[in-house]
Amino acid sequence: MAPVTTKPIRQTYAKKNPLAPAWTGRPTLASMRIPSLDGLRGICISLVLLSHLSGTQHFVRSDIFELYGNLGVRTFFVLSGYLITAILTKEHAKAGGIALRDFYLRRAYRIVPPAYAFMLVAIATHWRVLSWANIAIALTFTSNYYYGGHYVLGHLWSLSAEEQFYLLWPLILVLFFRRRLWIIGGVLAAGPPLRIVLWMIWGRHGMGHPFPVLMDALAGGCALQMLQPQLVRYQRMFASRWFSLVPVVTALLPLMQLFSTRFYQGVGLSVLHVGIALSVQHVMASRYSVLNLRPVAWLGTISYSLYLWQQLFLNRASGEPWAAFPLNLVFAIGCGAASYYLVERPALRMRERFTRGGRSAAAPSLVAIPTAADQVSRAG
Repeated sequence: MAPVTTKPIRQTYAKKNPLAPAWTGRPTLASMRIPSLDGLRGICISLVLLSHLSGTQHFVRSDIFELYGNLGVRTFFVLSGYLITAILTKEHAKAGGIALRDFYLRRAYRIVPPAYAFMLVAIATHWRVLSWANIAIALTFTSNYYYGGHYVLGHLWSLSAEEQFYLLWPLILVLFFRRRLWIIGGVLAAGPPLRIVLWMIWGRHGMGHPFPVLMDALAGGCALQMLQPQLVRYQRMFASRWFSLVPVVTALLPLMQLFSTRFYQGVGLSVLHVGIALSVQHVMASRYSVLNLRPVAWLGTISYSLYLWQQLFLNRASGEPWAAFPLNLVFAIGCGAASYYLVERPALRMRERFTRGGRSAAAPSLVAIPTAADQVSRAG
């Protein structure tokens, strides 16, 4: 492939996407990130940690904390839909199609090594209390269809849902790319009735987290990315301080569960997903300084590994000293950081060496959006 010059690409991309990160010459990790999204992920994983800390030794128990853990998870879903769709649609625009094998291979390098490293330790340390079914559904990323497994692997339901999204959405785009907006619209519309029907059949504690009741959160992110050409016309509105009311109202929506859980599950969640998508657009346009502080962004950077490992320590049913606050939080962050630097980053470097997608990601023309998608985290 002939080398691509950076100047025309930089000018063209900046005109098409005012949210693009500043170009700094040769691509670096810093220049390839979308401003504020790492910080937003840092806030989301903090909500998840707070939710799981609730009720552990020496830490207050609060139902409110647990409600906001789910808000963090659903924000991760919206971000995943947004960033993965950015990768796929950009590839389609550039190459005229989507290489499924390359996409799946890149995702495998991104997801599997950290996940399996955690599972290996979790299974080895909890062998006596884990059933074969519990282990099998964790290893095959189908935990969202299994209710009642042991706590140490219970959080993998959200990772399973995202893996199913990674499997289905590229295939749908390959087959029905021209109808993608209609498909996403149908998924968004199907969300409330599907949740209501499944609630009526199995009830709150019996339905688990099957993909059909989660897919409209991911679809919200997909829609946000596909509508970018229209949304950029209203960039000034999204960046205005008055639009900050949207994230505030969105953050209050989980409190609806205190009054009517059934209404929230049926209708409130769909409103929440729309609010999250608009809030993502707002923070990308406004670029809040707090979201771009190094500690906050760093927490977002390690959020996938942190999500995996916190489950070993943030267990309110455990009486062990390492499950007591604040030691449990120290161990969770320490193991998450170790996983990021010792497993996650080496796996990504290996991907750069051995996959075509990794090599092309180093080209200037692919920098702005695809590499940002590697910020996607799975929290739950």
